[in-house]
Amino acid sequence: MYRLDNGRYPTTEQGLEALIQQPANMADSRNYRTGGYIKRLPKDPWGNDYQYLSPGEKGLFDVYTLGADGQENGEGAGADIGNWNLQEFQ
Repeated sequence: MYRLDNGRYPTTEQGLEALIQQPANMADSRNYRTGGYIKRLPKDPWGNDYQYLSPGEKGLFDVYTLGADGQENGEGAGADIGNWNLQEFQ
């Protein structure tokens, strides 16, 4: 809905917080929804914040968890899991 209302995804700088409250550096905010798009940001399964890049390295945007180890480029249970992995889970 954010993209439909605002014509683009939040930037990396604006982050996922842009889904909760309007970014201060938003050029055109007239279509931003009063009250935001979600009430709070969920944590990943390990209690950590999700990571966000826009533009993404693997798509238009990347939303991902750093896995159990909380470090980038982990393996096994520590592997980064992102929106680019969705097809693997279907």
